[in-house]
Amino acid sequence: MRLARQRQLDALCGEYLVGTLHGRPRRRFERALRQEPLVAARLAYWQRTYTPRPSDKMRVQPGPETWRRLETELGLVRYKRPWWRRVGLWRLWATAATAALVVVIGIQVQRFEGPRQLVEIARLGTKEQPAAVIASISGDREFLQLSAARPIEAGPTQSYELWLIPNEGGAPVSLAVLGQLDARLIVPAKHRGRLRAGATLAVSVEPAGGSPTGAPTGPVILTGTVES
Repeated sequence: MRLARQRQLDALCGEYLVGTLHGRPRRRFERALRQEPLVAARLAYWQRTYTPRPSDKMRVQPGPETWRRLETELGLVRYKRPWWRRVGLWRLWATAATAALVVVIGIQVQRFEGPRQLVEIARLGTKEQPAAVIASISGDREFLQLSAARPIEAGPTQSYELWLIPNEGGAPVSLAVLGQLDARLIVPAKHRGRLRAGATLAVSVEPAGGSPTGAPTGPVILTGTVES
């Protein structure tokens, strides 16, 4: 069963980012990242949106009333020298925990984003808007970036599917199932050699989760020729 079709996909992305997804579920999720472009796209969305940005504003010194309430609620008054009075220990723990979370998520983002040097290879559009989406690729042709001129998001019961039509002809090949046309995706290794000058990129509107037949079933809304 494809993980991209699961309602819990966003929750799984969150658990993966904060490190609470372990064992077989984590291995299954990482396998889906490699095999299901929509899963990788959703993870990238949450990484871009919710990666913490530490700053001095995150440091908050609790007031005396807060400490007194904790003392009462936790019954710490019976201790001669409660450990919670050691403010420095609290501060050190909070700083270390925040730094660890930033490092973990930063590693995940770096591992997914890969090379940052991108080269424009195609402009997807229509007669009315010939450059609605710009397609750029990394030097190793592993990552493809789609940059939309304006937000283009699929409806709740729809998905966009990106297709590659090889320059030598043949049936369209699905590269990714997307919820929006402004995302970075991993190009399947077996298709990277076909993504060269003369090939065509196209976007069709499909049912949620992608085409059920392996070929475009809905209207093709954008097309563009690969230039390099």
